[in-house]
Amino acid sequence: MKPFSGEDPLARGLADLPPVAPLDPARADAVRRLARAALVETERPAPSARLSLAWSAVILPGLLLSSGCVYVWDSVQKIGQIYGGG
Repeated sequence: MKPFSGEDPLARGLADLPPVAPLDPARADAVRRLARAALVETERPAPSARLSLAWSAVILPGLLLSSGCVYVWDSVQKIGQIYGGG
């Protein structure tokens, strides 16, 4: 473990915390249940997270695929006009 240097504010804050006495099993179980309930509540995705997921999973690939198809179709048309005389 790296020795504590006074320049890290997070390490300094952790070092300033008072020592914690061990909890009895019933109290530890209650704290564990409360923490688990809080974690379950925060696992619901925010609307911005859903939008980000929709963008990266559906919208962006669809946009790239459609623009690629338009590019290929236009290229085939141009090559046909140049070499096919049509």
